Amino acid sequence: MSTDLAPLAETFAEYARDDFAGMSPLYVRLSRACAQRPRLGAALLAAPPTQRRPLLFFAAVQYLLRTRAQGHPLARYLPVLHGEKPADDGLAPALADLVSDHHDALAELCAARTTQTNEAGRAAYLWPALGRLAAAFGDRPLHLIELGTSAGLLLMPDRYAYRYPEAYGRPDAPEPLIMACDLRSGPSPAFATAAGTPARIAGRVGVDLRPIEAGDADAVTWLRSCVWPEQTQRLARLDAALAEAAAVRPRLVAGDLVDALPRVLSSVGADAVPVVFASHALTYLSPVRRAELVGVLAATGAQRDLAMIVNESDPCGVDLFAATASRRATAARRSATLATATWVRGRPSVEELGTAGPHGAWLDWSPHSLAPASHLRAG
Repeated sequence: MSTDLAPLAETFAEYARDDFAGMSPLYVRLSRACAQRPRLGAALLAAPPTQRRPLLFFAAVQYLLRTRAQGHPLARYLPVLHGEKPADDGLAPALADLVSDHHDALAELCAARTTQTNEAGRAAYLWPALGRLAAAFGDRPLHLIELGTSAGLLLMPDRYAYRYPEAYGRPDAPEPLIMACDLRSGPSPAFATAAGTPARIAGRVGVDLRPIEAGDADAVTWLRSCVWPEQTQRLARLDAALAEAAAVRPRLVAGDLVDALPRVLSSVGADAVPVVFASHALTYLSPVRRAELVGVLAATGAQRDLAMIVNESDPCGVDLFAATASRRATAARRSATLATATWVRGRPSVEELGTAGPHGAWLDWSPHSLAPASHLRAG
């Protein structure tokens, strides 16, 4: 096995064990096949090192099945492509056949595209965090700025309804836009206050290297290809949220998450509080770039009130902002910490709100304060 293929095999085995297990049996089986025969997934080596994740490879596979390889036997296994065939011993050979016929196309996709799992269900975490910030800032309007926005679906939390199981949010939301989220910690007055405090949204801006316009058919096809194969409900939610995005038309900015942020922050009016947020996006930044991001926030926070919401696994999440360790031990990539960092009159504070599942299914809400890291104070 070549030096390139050995770590690739390990990556596929790791994702089968840690990411897909219990959530996508088809991706578990396909990942194990790629771990045993890493040349099946060798097209992923065309991607930049930070993007060499099975999620990207399988999105490329789905994209081909939706475009150039329609009717291929592999599609018969994937419910998101209307496949109904149970997984059997023909699944891995079907992948091998697709790879054999389309290896170069898969490599081109892995080299040019990025994973953009724009999951509107994660708004179920954003909604109570925004309510808590709205109360903290005295009901001042909030200007949302999402890092890694993809199609901007999380910029519209007020366009969705929420069930924890108590109902919050938009009362007339269509069924696919009702975000059902298991509140594992159980209802509490603190959560009810946060979820029941509507945030006044003054503006919506999303930053992404390749933002997706809801009307761009090819880009939307790629976005749909990022949905895991059994998760037909997620696909229906994605389509409904894209329709909302086409109507609301949040502002999307193409650019580096760190480099574009100062310009976006400077465009926010003085009467509104900028609320920067990221959900499973900071993991794609290097540690150096994440530190630079915090530096931009600290410099801005020294000049005006500001907030940041992170829904990320550490070290990409609350560890960026807190001097004290989180009380929670989160399993890598299977859950994330939900936290806020705020700057009020130049003074930073950090609050850990809880832990959350990767796609909006559950939230363990238990707010507590953490000591802010010294680098949150500019200069």
